[in-house]
Amino acid sequence: MVVMLWVGSAFAQLDSSSAILLKPGGKGPSKQNLDSSRYKVRTPESRKDDDIEERPGTYIPSPVPSQRQNSKVSVSTQVQVTTQAPAPAPVLAPVPQPAPVKSPEPPQIIPGPVPIASPTGENGGSSSEEHPPVTVQVRELLLGGEGDIEEYNARIHPEDPRANILSISLAPAYFYDGSSSNYSYRNYHSDGPGFGLGMNVWLTPFFGLQSKYFSSVSSSVRDGAAGSVVPMDTQEFEAGLRFRRHFGYTRRSAQLSWGLDYSDSSNKISKDATSTMGRKTSGLSLTLEGTVPTSVTYAHIFEVAIRPYQHHSEVQTSVAAKTGAKSQTNSVHFGVGGQWTLDRHNQVFWKGQYSVERNLFDGPASKPDVHGNTPDGVSVTNSLLIFYFGFKWGS
Repeated sequence: MVVMLWVGSAFAQLDSSSAILLKPGGKGPSKQNLDSSRYKVRTPESRKDDDIEERPGTYIPSPVPSQRQNSKVSVSTQVQVTTQAPAPAPVLAPVPQPAPVKSPEPPQIIPGPVPIASPTGENGGSSSEEHPPVTVQVRELLLGGEGDIEEYNARIHPEDPRANILSISLAPAYFYDGSSSNYSYRNYHSDGPGFGLGMNVWLTPFFGLQSKYFSSVSSSVRDGAAGSVVPMDTQEFEAGLRFRRHFGYTRRSAQLSWGLDYSDSSNKISKDATSTMGRKTSGLSLTLEGTVPTSVTYAHIFEVAIRPYQHHSEVQTSVAAKTGAKSQTNSVHFGVGGQWTLDRHNQVFWKGQYSVERNLFDGPASKPDVHGNTPDGVSVTNSLLIFYFGFKWGS
């Protein structure tokens, strides 16, 4: 009786929430049996993400950091989620970090000559552009660049004589030609009328050709002690290159020209002369000429020439003599004048010029002169003075 009461009170003490359960005799465990066991099955954390709908390509942080059981690599806290149907068993895998944003690549440059950077870096230009080769600079300085020629043609005054391509001058002249020496055969003088011709051709406003010619008319020289005279011709010729520089484009702007010329001068005495000998001198001449206007109608003109190392020879007459074995000859030339501008095509000018030539001979003279002297080391000074008054026409 007592035993039955104890057993009944024991069954009355049991309820459905008791933690002590017995393993049933069935073959497969039921869900209720698993819930009532000591071990509980936790819902996978990843299932919480399956219910979140995001747009494709977005990144969301994982709410709970997780690790895989058999992997040593930690999973990034950012996982790329796409809108797909919930998978029964999602598998987490390492997700690579997003690639860093790259700046746009510069445009491809075709390989080629790389210019040297400009020292100043201005305008991105290279030094070769700012400083052209020496040959190009010399050519532009002497002949003028295309830009300089265009600027000259656009800005020059229509009535400026510098706009002429061709100019021709004709001038009557009066001259004095003297030869002074300690050897009497080279000691004489002459004077008389003459004429001068000149021509300039400007291929560009900065480069051209020039030629000059002078000749005496009906001149003579004394010959012998009796005072007889014989004909003599004094001539000068000069031709060469001219380079011109302009100091402005108005009619009051100055200009300067320089050049290299071939010069030839001579005194041709008649073959009948018995006490005088002629001479001939030729060589290169370095010439500088300038025009300085004082108004639109008048300008000063000047010229200077240096003629070093000239070739000198004696023109024989009936006198069979030589002043020396060989000679050293140098010469200089000066000229000043003025020019009146009537219009672009017509000008009137005057000019006075003076040339001096020095001959120094080596060795004694070949024969005594009229005074019986046979000097050794003869020196001769030839001087030519010419005064022009002429007309110039240009086109």
